[in-house]
Amino acid sequence: MPFFTPKRTFFLLFTTLVLYLFWGNASPLVDQDEAAYAGFARTMAETGDYLQMEFPYSTPHRKPPLHFWITSFFFQCFGVNEFVLRIFPALCILGTSLLTYHLSFVMFNSRTALYAFSILSFSLYFPLNGKIALVDSLLVFFGMLGFTSLHHFIRSEKWIYALVFWCSVSMGVLIKGPPILIFLGGTCFLLLFFSKIRPTIWKLHPWFGLPLALLPLMTWGYCSWQKDEGELIRWMIDWYILRRATNPVFGQSGPPGTYFVLFLVTFFPWTRVYLSFLKEMFWRFVSHLNAKEIKDSIFSSFRNGILLPLSPRSYLMIGLVFSWIFYELISSKLPSYPLSAYPILSILLAEQLSKKHNQIYLYRLYLTSAIVMMFVISFFILPKFSELRNDSKKLAEIMNQSVSPNETLFSFGGLGIPSFAFYYHKPIKEIGMNDIISHKGKILMTESDKLMLEAMGIKLSAIGEPISIYAYDRNKTLHLILVSRKN
Repeated sequence: MPFFTPKRTFFLLFTTLVLYLFWGNASPLVDQDEAAYAGFARTMAETGDYLQMEFPYSTPHRKPPLHFWITSFFFQCFGVNEFVLRIFPALCILGTSLLTYHLSFVMFNSRTALYAFSILSFSLYFPLNGKIALVDSLLVFFGMLGFTSLHHFIRSEKWIYALVFWCSVSMGVLIKGPPILIFLGGTCFLLLFFSKIRPTIWKLHPWFGLPLALLPLMTWGYCSWQKDEGELIRWMIDWYILRRATNPVFGQSGPPGTYFVLFLVTFFPWTRVYLSFLKEMFWRFVSHLNAKEIKDSIFSSFRNGILLPLSPRSYLMIGLVFSWIFYELISSKLPSYPLSAYPILSILLAEQLSKKHNQIYLYRLYLTSAIVMMFVISFFILPKFSELRNDSKKLAEIMNQSVSPNETLFSFGGLGIPSFAFYYHKPIKEIGMNDIISHKGKILMTESDKLMLEAMGIKLSAIGEPISIYAYDRNKTLHLILVSRKN
């Protein structure tokens, strides 16, 4: 009997993944999202106001509050630092990998489950989401939990799986709003076309379960509306629903097929398996198009329901429609949008790999490449990236020496560096052109803005030497200077 059985190999890889997810997580904050979320959570912990989402340079990063509440709780229990900030996101990525192993084990066998766990956990992009405290790691966990519980409910119709499903929906909307409704709701909608599954899906009682699942979000929304007369809720509806459906945000857009290409890179070193899977799916699609009865079968499927039983592969393919294909059709393109597709694709790629005659050789080759890649990322790439992130810490130290503890620092020009605000940990107020004309106090701005204002006749006096900070999220260097108005 070989030593490296599927179960033993799984436990070794699980240990390796845990070490990777928690190694080096005390590095400086990542701009912009992570630093903004950390700022929201720390403010909540310090003020006790869990409805307020105010932090310098962070207005575009406001979201439903569950991630901030959890982080605030961890801050109060274990202290405020970068490692504590990243504990729960790392656990969520780990939990998603375990759910992927479990679902593929239930659907296929232990070897396919091992392959799926390896593809998801030892690829280029997905595990990195556990090393940065974004809401997407929480969202993908609850999305996969709901997807897995839905599969179990279809098989057994036990009420406990329906409860877990609706709890997953409830947590998901309280993390990021519509995405989990798009994924799990869209999956349930497509499952209704399978005539044998349709009665089971209706047993979820969506007319009862959905309102209950939305109740926590609605309660928070009502309290928030009462606090600020609806300013935050109206902004979220415009920013997260209306604008993203019609226009790109943060300048990130792309044509349909963007994520199709992105997966080629993000699934490295398993890219060849991904291409093999796409090739098989393409020829299957062509064969269906060539069928004479294709039109009749489509119309009858919509009218009478698909009579074939729901196979594991069919269930997974349905899950891809609203976790991947849907986001190909909207103009805004962010790498995190199709994150829920990664676990599902990993299972499909694992099943594809298990059918190859030289599967063991290929698996060992890809896994070895993945472990070497993760070693390089952990000990060479991430430390270099951490050095770039130290600039905001250095800027905060200089500003702390130049601005008295009880004095408000004013910021001009939309600098967009929430990590600096987090480390500075003193009042910062952002001001515009109308404010600066008659303003008194110390102002942080770029040298180019200082020259522009002086050309307009506004006299400014420099305090100290200019400071350069590399804004890696925009790939540019900001030359900042602290100034005050001359009398």
